[in-house]
Amino acid sequence: MRWKIIALNSVVVIIVGVLLYALLHAQLNSVIANRTLIQTEAKSAAVAADTQLQLDALRVERWLDTQTDDPVLREPFLAGTQSARFEAASLQCNRVKAAADANPSIQARTPPAIVALVDPSGICLGRNGSNLMRGEDLSRSHPRLKEVITRGGTGSDIWYSRQLSQQWMVSYAAIRDSADKVIGGIVFGTPLNDERITKTTAGSNNILVVVPVEQGLEVIAKTGSVAPDLASSIVIAPSAPSLQNALKNGQATLVDSASSNWILYAQPLGGFGDSKQAVIVAAEPSALADPTSLLVWPILGVVLLGFVLVAIIGVLLGNYISKPVEDLEEGLLQILNGRTDLRFEIEHAVLGGVVFRINTLLNQLMGVTEDDTDDEGRPSQSPSTNAFQGALEVDEKASQGAASDAVDPRVAAALAAEPADDYYRRIFREYIDAKRSIGDPVDHIQEASFVERIRQRETEMGGRTGKPVRYQVQLRGKEVVLIAVPLP
Repeated sequence: MRWKIIALNSVVVIIVGVLLYALLHAQLNSVIANRTLIQTEAKSAAVAADTQLQLDALRVERWLDTQTDDPVLREPFLAGTQSARFEAASLQCNRVKAAADANPSIQARTPPAIVALVDPSGICLGRNGSNLMRGEDLSRSHPRLKEVITRGGTGSDIWYSRQLSQQWMVSYAAIRDSADKVIGGIVFGTPLNDERITKTTAGSNNILVVVPVEQGLEVIAKTGSVAPDLASSIVIAPSAPSLQNALKNGQATLVDSASSNWILYAQPLGGFGDSKQAVIVAAEPSALADPTSLLVWPILGVVLLGFVLVAIIGVLLGNYISKPVEDLEEGLLQILNGRTDLRFEIEHAVLGGVVFRINTLLNQLMGVTEDDTDDEGRPSQSPSTNAFQGALEVDEKASQGAASDAVDPRVAAALAAEPADDYYRRIFREYIDAKRSIGDPVDHIQEASFVERIRQRETEMGGRTGKPVRYQVQLRGKEVVLIAVPLP
């Protein structure tokens, strides 16, 4: 019993849980797929990354400008021979790199990958840690370098070339002699890679840096959270035309995405060259959250709690029903084995009526008279029209046995002359008084039932005798009988 209750209620819990999941999933989808809010978040992420990279570049420019005030940095440009200039330039580049590594604000965000010295024409005199690039004309591939050095200021640029193995964010500053004449410049390059972008954004967004190349567009750096398929999809249609327009016009824009799962926002990288050298793309999922992950565990927890509660209630309810049923089964088995005096004493709100009827059935089958009185000796059965049936039956037997007895004409005439209402009230009162005189209980006999039954019997007896009949109350020993008297 208990397991059936638990199983059926568990099915109900599962159905309710599934329906609840389906309804909440449908409702949450419309809330979390808020496109306007997601676009705003993508724009904020792109602008934040752009701002941070510009601040990093400005910090390096300012630091480089302070380094150019050191007279020792001018020594390579004043050397007598080219070889001496190259050696002195490499020595100073190593010194500047060491100073950058010792500076927490520089090392933390923009550790140098390259430090180089160039003359006013953009010819490289030397770089740190290597003899490479000596005598190389850097202004040929990076014309803005010569422009900034000649002007005597500072600037930043994106240097990207697969052929030259260059993938740097470069800052540079002019170097002046004691007469304030520009004699050259210093180049400070920091890596532009996934690690740099992840550190810039603290890894909290999907950020990609895209640059124009001869073949179109190329992703050169991204945060670690960006999936490879996303990186490859934004440099082809339909995303590529939007990115190219953003670079050309220098304006931020939403980007058409090949996947409905992403919302893309492009922000041209400012502060580097002509601000058309790279574009930052922020990618946000098209939904604020996955409703499945939001709903599964809470609903599963509630369903499991429902199972526990169903099991507890099922056990308690099963025990409440099963225990009396087991007692009945055991008792009936004992009765079948010969214990005919056994009766059930089970008080139960649900099975109490069944137990009472089983006991009554057993009494009838065994021929045992039931005790139908309450604790005070009063009959426990409810009043009915049969409450005085015995008196009428005695009367019929007496009438059959005394058929030849003459009836006093005066009694018959008096009964006939008595008004009906007075007659019925009188014989009811006489009947009750007679019953009380012999000690019989009368609380269960109602006047309405008594009168109704007397009327029925008068009709029946009148049909038998052919005359109207009324009754007389008589006390015969310890019995009260009602005698039918034919009226004249």
